[in-house]
Amino acid sequence: MIDDPRLAAENLFRRVMPEGTNAAKLQKIRATQIVRMRELKPIERQQRLKKRMTHCRDTFFVANERTHGDI
Repeated sequence: MIDDPRLAAENLFRRVMPEGTNAAKLQKIRATQIVRMRELKPIERQQRLKKRMTHCRDTFFVANERTHGDI
């Protein structure tokens, strides 16, 4: 797998949790949140870009109305 070196590097720098049942649960939750955020970043980026393009399409190419001073 491509992710094996990345996961090995993450394991080297992972915080050591204190002993106990809650610590293991928190570590699993934190790991799943990190993975979820990595998956959502490209999706959110595409949504922002799409929103920006629809908004900009209406504003960039609007012809300016000429005022009396321009004539």
